[in-house]
Amino acid sequence: MSFFKKIFGSKVNKESEQEIKNENNLEPFKKVPWMTNLRLENISICLDAGFKPTSTLPTELDRKLRPAIEIAQRLNAIKSLILWLMVPQEHLESDKILTFIDKNDLKSFMNEEEKEILRKSRDDEQARNFIGWKFENAWPLAWYFGYKEPEITGQMMSGEEMQEILKDYSCPLDQSVKDWIKEKKTLSQEKLIQKEDLFYCLHNAVRSAQFGGDTVPSGFDPIGNGGVIHERRHSLTWMLSKGMRWEETDLST
Repeated sequence: MSFFKKIFGSKVNKESEQEIKNENNLEPFKKVPWMTNLRLENISICLDAGFKPTSTLPTELDRKLRPAIEIAQRLNAIKSLILWLMVPQEHLESDKILTFIDKNDLKSFMNEEEKEILRKSRDDEQARNFIGWKFENAWPLAWYFGYKEPEITGQMMSGEEMQEILKDYSCPLDQSVKDWIKEKKTLSQEKLIQKEDLFYCLHNAVRSAQFGGDTVPSGFDPIGNGGVIHERRHSLTWMLSKGMRWEETDLST
């Protein structure tokens, strides 16, 4: 055995074996009559990462991109809620947040539970626990306006990542959202559809795992990590659900 093979051979063999295994696992999907190239690519990504979605998911989905202004309003509605609960009153006056919300019609992009937060104390601990999941909603929305791609590991966002979105990938409180998006380059519908379809498949694997299936990677918590996938998928599907309210988004798998 050569010197390099002694060092690298085992790793190379394992990677080759994994590629062959994943290719074999992909075979049932190729036989599905309604399968598309887009879905096959996303299934391959899932299998490589240890997720096992079902082969029976539909591929012809009614996806219509909503206007960029609505995506920006939802992103900044979330930003407003985060600032309301996470930044002390002495550092950011309530009136400044509320004026930003009213000026940009952001309440129209909040559900009733979120609107209720604005009627609570800004140091409400229970509301702060709830708002953590909104970080995960914010990532795909910010991605649409130039932030990095949302990850599929199921790990929650870091505080640093959320600060990046609040600071650099959302509208400043002293500007209008309509003016802010004029300077922003947005994703193509094609790229957004690809990512939404990927998270649709991931979400299916997560749901199966929540019912006891062996469909997620080792060490992946179907509830905690699965919740991250769910929230990111919610934003992606909502962006492609023109005319649909946030709480009405179809998240079936």
